[in-house]
Amino acid sequence: MEMLDIKTALRTTLTQKQELVRDYQSFAAKIDNPDVAKLYRHFAEAEALHATQIKDKLDDLQ
Repeated sequence: MEMLDIKTALRTTLTQKQELVRDYQSFAAKIDNPDVAKLYRHFAEAEALHATQIKDKLDDLQ
């Protein structure tokens, strides 16, 4: 089994998380249902936290 390079995995995941933040924020701004918009804002905040944690781990590995 081939091992995945840690930095590559983290960078790929970071990009995915950043894209999710962008998408969720966009959905929240465009959805006219306040409860659903709030849900998407919550998702964006959670993904932003994940992105920060991943970036911190990448910085530690530099």
